Amino acid sequence: MRDLDISCGLPEVAVNPARLDRALAVLGYLAHHHEGRSLSRLAADLSLPMSSTHDLLQALVEIGAVRLAGPRVYALGPRAVALGLSISESVQLRPVARPHLRALSEEINENVYLAVRTGDEVVYADRYEASQLLSVVIELGGGRPLHGSAVGKLMAAFDPELETKVLSSSRLEQFTPFTLVKRDELRAEYAAIRDRGYSVSDGESVEGIIGLATPIVDRDGTVVAAVHVSAPRGRLSDDRLPVVVSQMINTGGAVSRQLGASAEAAPHATLDDVVALERRRRA
Repeated sequence: MRDLDISCGLPEVAVNPARLDRALAVLGYLAHHHEGRSLSRLAADLSLPMSSTHDLLQALVEIGAVRLAGPRVYALGPRAVALGLSISESVQLRPVARPHLRALSEEINENVYLAVRTGDEVVYADRYEASQLLSVVIELGGGRPLHGSAVGKLMAAFDPELETKVLSSSRLEQFTPFTLVKRDELRAEYAAIRDRGYSVSDGESVEGIIGLATPIVDRDGTVVAAVHVSAPRGRLSDDRLPVVVSQMINTGGAVSRQLGASAEAAPHATLDDVVALERRRRA
């Protein structure tokens, strides 16, 4: 099998592994001490130097991962709590989604991904590989752009805060000549995605690759994850693409119902529905 890795194109950030390890140790420690701990107690329990621990805590406070719970007493901050909840939700989601996504991958013979939101990012949490000679392999855990990928556009379209964040950003990276970077065009794209209920990225992240994303909703009808398929454009012809999308939508609906969504709120579509929507999208 020949794999096409499309994880490139996103900026790499240099990270000090030792400092990152200490930060994770601090967050893990505070997760077990909800009332907070003093700087001296925390440093002693983790066997860390007092001065560098103080600097690390200050940096974590600045980004909201840690908060001051009293004079020189530190506790988990709102950002860490939100991340923990997101991780908990994604861990519960994966075993529910797994058999449905595996069945979809076998049915359409394409790699299928589970995408979830973590804070202001969308990442791939799971993958099921098909037997195609040429397949698109995307790194698990890597963030995807909210304006230049099918899953990113889907999540932003159904979340007003994310949409505002993207449209108000100072710069939108141009990954390919087809990436939407004009605010008016992107705003119209988000509205179109909400209208039809799924997202298409045609060469916007990597030229020659089509990405598709359909929603998974929870019991409140909120989009919490997405089913994603990426494939070379030649394998997603105008005739085949609606077939794949309709199966993806109904797979997302099956997962949604297991998460507690009502039959009305869970995504569903017939092939005729998607054929009509695709005619409008390509017009």
